[in-house]
Amino acid sequence: MVFGKNLKKIRKVHSLSQQDFAELFDLKRATLGAYEENRSNPKLDTVIKIANHFSIGLENLLTKELTINDLLHFNEAMTTGTSIPSTPVFEGVACITPEVEQSFLKEYRTSNTIGSIYLPYIHLPNIGGIDRLAYVVNDLSMSGGAEKFLPKDVVIGEAVTSVKDPDISGQLVIAVSDNAIYLRTIYIQDEKAVLKANHPGVEPLTLECKKITGLWKILHVFRYTIPENSDKTEQRLAQLESMIAGMNKKH
Repeated sequence: MVFGKNLKKIRKVHSLSQQDFAELFDLKRATLGAYEENRSNPKLDTVIKIANHFSIGLENLLTKELTINDLLHFNEAMTTGTSIPSTPVFEGVACITPEVEQSFLKEYRTSNTIGSIYLPYIHLPNIGGIDRLAYVVNDLSMSGGAEKFLPKDVVIGEAVTSVKDPDISGQLVIAVSDNAIYLRTIYIQDEKAVLKANHPGVEPLTLECKKITGLWKILHVFRYTIPENSDKTEQRLAQLESMIAGMNKKH
């Protein structure tokens, strides 16, 4: 089996120790060692994450002994006399899209870590890490005020270790409970968290801090469309207020 050889070669090309590589994919160092020595077979979701992270075809990773050129994405068919820049490899960020939101919630309830859940990845320059999570906005609850977030916008957050961290109060976050994912501004009040939308039609939601099982502070925002700053937009959003209210009742 060439998978173990490929893992070892990937580590060396990217100057990663076994410990560094293992932590990147929520593995134990001993487990990675067993994979590299072909003493143990990895789970499929682990193989998929590795393939996505390093932009390697899944079949190639499992069946082909990869060369350094393969891993650096050089085109061997071109002449070696010409200087060819390597294709940039951007570190991936796990992303919750509307299509996987319910399956994510179901699996996260038992695992409480995104590392063990299969999610699509987005790859962007200068942004990555296992503590990052991207979320595709799929409702209009944050579509009011000056800072509008509309469906298909993407936000990326950094994991917060404690919901009760006083520095998180007043920040825009992705908050996960057992039953829902919220893009909201969070305010901490003793043992409770108030999740506030910026659309006037959506009432603030109050949860016990212990009910929030995952929290990511928003660091990056990517707009699907540039929000219009006009009365016409406000009127159009106002017409959707009844829809917003109905969505809010579901939560």
